[in-house]
Amino acid sequence: MERLPASLGEPRDDSPASPAQFTAAVRKAVLEEFRTRAAFAGRLAEIDALLWTQKDRGGPAVHTAMADHLSALGIRRLETPANADAFVVTEGVGEAFELLSPAYVDDLTGKVILAGQLRRIVADAAQNHTGEEV
Repeated sequence: MERLPASLGEPRDDSPASPAQFTAAVRKAVLEEFRTRAAFAGRLAEIDALLWTQKDRGGPAVHTAMADHLSALGIRRLETPANADAFVVTEGVGEAFELLSPAYVDDLTGKVILAGQLRRIVADAAQNHTGEEV
């Protein structure tokens, strides 16, 4: 609501804003907050995905802090292909999948923030596979 007074603009006289002006200002402020949240959530997901690809996931302290931040914002990190719409299959052959990068979903809207990547593999071809079908 910090943006609400700025959205109403400076009154020309001492009269209060009309109900229509107030409604328009609230609508504008809410939409701006959703855009700001979406942009921030996207950046946080990108950073976490980058850390996730590192051998030590950024270390225990960073991994725990990122998990806490994602949870506080209502962002789920998906590390299994149970939600097929959240992943892109990038390459490979076979019926099992290897997780290349996690997917991130906004619990508030249900929308995918950042699609994950999977590689098709033959079930016995790798040790780190999910064995699930998308």
